[in-house]
Amino acid sequence: MKILLFYINLNQGGVQRMMVNVANYFDQNGHEVSFYLAKKQGQYIENLNPGIKLYSADTDNRLKLLRKFSRFLKLNPHDTIFTAVPHFNLIAIMCKMISGSKVKLIISERSNTFQEFQKSPWGFYKISFFLIPFLYRFANEIVAVSKGVADDLAKAAMIPRSRITVVYNPAFNETMLTKKSEQVDHPWIKSPRSEKLLIAVGRLTPQKDFGTLITSMTHIDDSEVKLIIVGEGDELPKLQKLVASLGLGHRVDFAGFQLNPVAWIAKCDVFVLSSLWEGFGNILVEALATGTTIVSTNCESGPSEILDMERYGYLTPVGNPKSMAKTIQKALAKRLDESTQIARAKDFDVNHILKNYEVLFQSS
Repeated sequence: MKILLFYINLNQGGVQRMMVNVANYFDQNGHEVSFYLAKKQGQYIENLNPGIKLYSADTDNRLKLLRKFSRFLKLNPHDTIFTAVPHFNLIAIMCKMISGSKVKLIISERSNTFQEFQKSPWGFYKISFFLIPFLYRFANEIVAVSKGVADDLAKAAMIPRSRITVVYNPAFNETMLTKKSEQVDHPWIKSPRSEKLLIAVGRLTPQKDFGTLITSMTHIDDSEVKLIIVGEGDELPKLQKLVASLGLGHRVDFAGFQLNPVAWIAKCDVFVLSSLWEGFGNILVEALATGTTIVSTNCESGPSEILDMERYGYLTPVGNPKSMAKTIQKALAKRLDESTQIARAKDFDVNHILKNYEVLFQSS
């Protein structure tokens, strides 16, 4: 097959990692794979297999992207297009219509639709949600990354739930088992150490609610419990001010973006996801792959499915620092079995999950 993946960029983020996994899988299985990006940028470009072609509209303007991608589709026939997130799903649908292309279009929803709409600021992204009920029905296939996302999307798009296929994210690959042993450079990560280390990984955005996680540290009296936050984003100055105002500078540190987060997670005692909402939660699978004990908010949608309602991790209410602190202390006191955690991660193995995509891509 001649496959085209369409997305904004390959910067840090769970969607970008997933798109790279999909591209590499189909490339390794003998298909002709290309990426069309709004902007040719991002740390994950170096993770693409060498044979994957990279095209770019070189614009942040969505109207220019619409025009350029429509022309690209008209001049460059493909068998299948795969894209993700509402505004790019919608652009792909409109471009297919404008170009007259007969390409099979598979769109995917990566987050809780209603939560994304409610929490996002007014702008093109939010306005695009009003087109979902009118345009999503024209996609050949619709994929949701969790049952919760599928249920939510069916209501938002006003389409039968049966039209949506649930395919969990291909978030695990065997290389994680070797990558977790790589060395990391941080003064708190040393052997032996007396500190109990927590780690969180993600973009520094309001969705990830790192403010609640930082505040929860004030409810953990043990000064030997420290927190490392891996990631970058616009919220960094705000979060740094919060750390300073709470007098936590000696207990909370920001490590910036790291290309291999599993190596960092593997060196800590408990991984914490503090999100207000998710669609799936790729990073939870990566944490499982390290065998680390997990604490996650019971947010919509994904974490409770990945952790199988606390079988593979501890769940805590959204936005509640005291409850989070209490759950973290419980996790520190009662770690989960490492081999069981790793076995659960393998349920989301790239080769296993992407066989579901192969069926979708090839079906008529």
